[in-house]
Amino acid sequence: MRLTKGISGFDADHLIEQDMRTFQSMVYHLVTSEKRAKTLKFINNPHFVYMQAVIQLANEQFTILHHRLMPYVSFAKYDEELSFQFVTKTHLHKYFPMCKCFEAVTLNTLLTRDKELHSLSEVEWKYILYFDSKTIGDVIFNCWD
Repeated sequence: MRLTKGISGFDADHLIEQDMRTFQSMVYHLVTSEKRAKTLKFINNPHFVYMQAVIQLANEQFTILHHRLMPYVSFAKYDEELSFQFVTKTHLHKYFPMCKCFEAVTLNTLLTRDKELHSLSEVEWKYILYFDSKTIGDVIFNCWD
C-alpha cells in the first residue's frame, strides 16, 4: 500500500476532515443490526489522527478506528494504552460502505516494504523516525503529539 502525503495528519492541508457524526451513524447502524452488540463509548480526541468507537459484540470488546482525514476504517483489540493490535473483521465492512476497511495484514505491513512508493513529506518521515513507527498501521492510525 502506498502512503500519501498528509496521511499522518502532518502536511495535510489538502485533505478534507471526515465527519464524526457520519462515523457515529455507521457505528450505530452496526450496533442495531448485529445481535448482542452495543456501543460502549466514542472517543474523539482532536490531537489524534483518528476517531474511535469502542464496541461490545457478543463476548468480544474491540475498537473501530476511523481516520480523521481519509475515509479509512480499521478494527483493533481495545487497548487504553493506544498500542493497537489490528484485527480483520471482514463481516463488518458492510456497515462502512463509503470507507476503505483495512485488514490486519495490510496495517501490519512494515514501512520498509515498498518504501520508495510512499509519498510522505519530510516532516512525516521525521515523526516516523522520532516515534519509531514500524508499520503502515502505526502511521495511518497514530496519536503523535
